[in-house]
Amino acid sequence: MKTTAGGPPFELRAIDHVVLIVDGLEDAVKWYAEVVGATEEKSLRQFGMVQLRAGASMIDLVDAGSKAGDWARAKVEGGRNVDHLCLEIGPITKREMEAHLKKHGLEVEEEGLRGGAKGEGYSWYIRDPWDHQIELKTDKPD
Repeated sequence: MKTTAGGPPFELRAIDHVVLIVDGLEDAVKWYAEVVGATEEKSLRQFGMVQLRAGASMIDLVDAGSKAGDWARAKVEGGRNVDHLCLEIGPITKREMEAHLKKHGLEVEEEGLRGGAKGEGYSWYIRDPWDHQIELKTDKPD
């Protein structure tokens, strides 16, 4: 479905991928696999980068601290950042999530009922070791 008159001549469907800048690519790949369940889809290590599958979307990790990933290094300090990345997750109880996050030494910064692309759902805000805020959001209100 195309947008209304005056809009672009294409349909906006979904977020395809997000690129996150990290320091220590292998640690980042491991963290995203163990904590949020992303799986490595494509190695672009020659560019200091790995693409991870996150459901229907991708999370690209770039090690800007490496020679290969130098292309992603910000020209000025604080010049590149993302407020947060929201990942839709399947059903989970509050107790199960608390146990999972505790297992990985993660603190919940904020949690509660939030709106999103698929309506209301419960979410938890955490931080990855590279200080990106990650929202893990269910598609159910409870």
